[in-house]
Amino acid sequence: MKWLDKLERRFGKYYIPDLMLKVIIVSAILYVVTFFILGDTSFINSMVLIPGKVMQGQIWRIFTFIFIPPLTTSLISVVLTLYFNYLAGVSLEREWGEFKFNVYFFFGMITTIIVSFITKSPVDGTNITLSIFLAFAKIFPEFTVLLFFIIPIKMKYLGYLSWAMVIFNVVKSLITGNFGYALVYLLPLLNYIVFFGKSNYKNTKINATSKIRKNKYQKAFKVVEMPYKHKCTICGLTDADDKNMQFRYCSKCKGHHAYCEKHIYDHEHIK
Repeated sequence: MKWLDKLERRFGKYYIPDLMLKVIIVSAILYVVTFFILGDTSFINSMVLIPGKVMQGQIWRIFTFIFIPPLTTSLISVVLTLYFNYLAGVSLEREWGEFKFNVYFFFGMITTIIVSFITKSPVDGTNITLSIFLAFAKIFPEFTVLLFFIIPIKMKYLGYLSWAMVIFNVVKSLITGNFGYALVYLLPLLNYIVFFGKSNYKNTKINATSKIRKNKYQKAFKVVEMPYKHKCTICGLTDADDKNMQFRYCSKCKGHHAYCEKHIYDHEHIK
């Protein structure tokens, strides 16, 4: 990502430190307020990015939608989701540096806002966290988590599953005629492709080239299997022609020459 390196050299000092931690803390506070203090989701609903509401003056929705926590009464599920989002985000911050992670996060946020207004579709921060998850699975494919606290599974397989879900939702939306939602479901892919598309293409090209070279090498140096093991240098008889025939190799002949019983003692030595 050379363009990102150039951007960092010029604007690298402008970023929000510990961005993912701040987002997770605000999301956790909103969850507590919603389910333990207010007891309903009307407060959270006022934070969803709805283009029509924004045009009516509810400007805060442009920013608050990224903090919306999972809307479930299962506290364990919420804690695990927020923790995993934190783990993925912080890992990317440490791998890329905080500036590059900020760019990735806010690029996803800005594209979400644009697509939401184009399609007039309400959105929350799910697409942004999904794009972070896909990036985490790309960079740390061997990272292992315990599914249901029991089954160890690598991130690359969870990444494949996430890709499958995205494609399924897009296809389903297209079939049902919800083209706006199809575009919304493609948002994580847009963020991912901008940052990883070129590297994925290069890796695929390199792998394909290596495979072609390997096939050419194997064809060039492939050992042809003969239907016999021994062949008489004089008469050409092989052990496949006569299984009872005994073959010997002459120590006085230069090279590796076999002879049948008839010619082992009656042949001119090769020098």
